[in-house]
Amino acid sequence: MGDPAAPAAPRISVVIPTRHRPASLASCLQQLAPGAQTLDATRYEVVVADDGDTGDARALLAERFPWAAYAAGPRRGPAANRNAGVRASRGEWIAFTDDDTLPDRDWLEQLLAASDGVQAVEGRTVCRIGVRSPREHAPVNELGGRWWTSNLAIRREAFDTIGGFDERFTVPHMEDADLRERAFAAKLSWRFAPKAIVDHPPRRERWGADTAPWHLAHMLFSAIHHQPHTLPGNLRAVARGRLHAIARAPFSADGVSAEISAVVEIGVMLLYWNRWRQQVRAIVAASPQAR
Repeated sequence: MGDPAAPAAPRISVVIPTRHRPASLASCLQQLAPGAQTLDATRYEVVVADDGDTGDARALLAERFPWAAYAAGPRRGPAANRNAGVRASRGEWIAFTDDDTLPDRDWLEQLLAASDGVQAVEGRTVCRIGVRSPREHAPVNELGGRWWTSNLAIRREAFDTIGGFDERFTVPHMEDADLRERAFAAKLSWRFAPKAIVDHPPRRERWGADTAPWHLAHMLFSAIHHQPHTLPGNLRAVARGRLHAIARAPFSADGVSAEISAVVEIGVMLLYWNRWRQQVRAIVAASPQAR
């Protein structure tokens, strides 16, 4: 029998992966504090999974947010870090968001309101201040079907059934798309909840050469899920996406920077494409069913 004095498990656990971003993490936690959400504080918990090595997140929680649980991450990237946060949580439902988001006041209440009869709920992600520069981006999700982990809830049982996040993804890219593909293959029932809103302020785009691990992650995703992924197709996609962002923005130093960054990114793709393919083959061969 369980300990009769132990607190009852919450209905929903919020798992927030973080790494060396205490300021944005604090803003996110303020939105989730007891009394800040319309959902009663006894019905949810917040678990911060920290992949950093500075101790800043642990100190922040101890000083300002003692109601949030701390989980040390394995320092192998956000997929493994989220899995560590899930292991430290207790709720029937697990809600994922990022450490630089601002969940609406009724976010958790709206997720649970949409949860009847389904195994997962995808909320709506907006960017209220908008993208202001071609060197910025925001993961806006207005219509659903993306399963981005800035705003996603899943029943613990369903999460365990599909094996959690694949820890071969070591950067914050494609690990949520991989989870989505496995969830869809397993025919998990899900619902889009447009009233469950998370605001995602824009992030700074990575500089051209720094995108290499992101391209490798996309290549890994395509290999795992047997999807076409060619160099010409990706060159066209990068050029089109970057040029579109530059063209729709007023002329600025950021626009010039974005042009140079795009040229560098394309050069890196041309230089390293075959090497990335070899790396992906080695990763898949070493752990073909790793999660």
